Amino acid sequence: MKWNNETVQVSPMALSKRVFWLLSIGFALLAILGPVFFLFKYSISDIASINTGGKPIPIWPAHPTMNVYRYLFTDRQFFIVLGNSFIIAVLTVVCSMILGVPAAYVLGRYRIPGRRIVLLGIISVRLFPDIASVIPIVEFFIQVGAHQTYWGVILAHTLLALPYVIFIGMGAFESIPKDLEDQASVMGANRFQSFRSILFPLAVPGLAAAAIYTFLLSWDEFIYVYFLTLGRQEMFTLTLYLNGLKYAEPQNLLAATSVCLSMPVIVFSMVVQRYMITGITSGAVK
Repeated sequence: MKWNNETVQVSPMALSKRVFWLLSIGFALLAILGPVFFLFKYSISDIASINTGGKPIPIWPAHPTMNVYRYLFTDRQFFIVLGNSFIIAVLTVVCSMILGVPAAYVLGRYRIPGRRIVLLGIISVRLFPDIASVIPIVEFFIQVGAHQTYWGVILAHTLLALPYVIFIGMGAFESIPKDLEDQASVMGANRFQSFRSILFPLAVPGLAAAAIYTFLLSWDEFIYVYFLTLGRQEMFTLTLYLNGLKYAEPQNLLAATSVCLSMPVIVFSMVVQRYMITGITSGAVK
């Protein structure tokens, strides 16, 4: 290998390590992008490329078509469920942040009495599978009249996401040196000012990760929406809409709907990731 007209000797061990890492990265990309490729391929496939009559399914459709997407984008019900999913997911993020960030700050920065019991009570919500916890929660929501309402679904999703927001937020606040808070106190800042100007900006990366996870949880959630809506179609989300298409013809309609279900999540993650770097040093320097 030559570098600036000088020959650089690469040992066989270093070369083998480089090849190993390149192959590992290649397999990882294949595992991640492979399903995405096939999902998109099926969404634009013509019927002849799906129902091949026993012949091997082609890697790429013979006659790609966007007819399925045209059908979806002219279907009024699709836009209703898309709006429902987006509104419920965004409001779930807002409610989870409003309730979870102060709790994470207190539990992460102060050693309050009974802290371990409180943490155990918080995480115990997620110790049971959703199918086991959905019945009592839905029964309670029915008794208080919160079923078949958007806020009922939002509060149920907030209940599911809140433990993760609190624990991720605790890790973010605990990683901030206490000296910064002490220095702000010496300079005359009260606890709220220290939290707003120093601790919160530095915790933004962890809180952004919690927001992404909360959005994904709400966007993909099915069981609670299924039981809380009780068949009210105007409240259906994309997961319920997708469930109704599992036996629909043509088969590429299911793939196209899955692509539409995935795209907002990707866009949301890319937007929020911009703020995961911002705030790492913001607030640390006066």
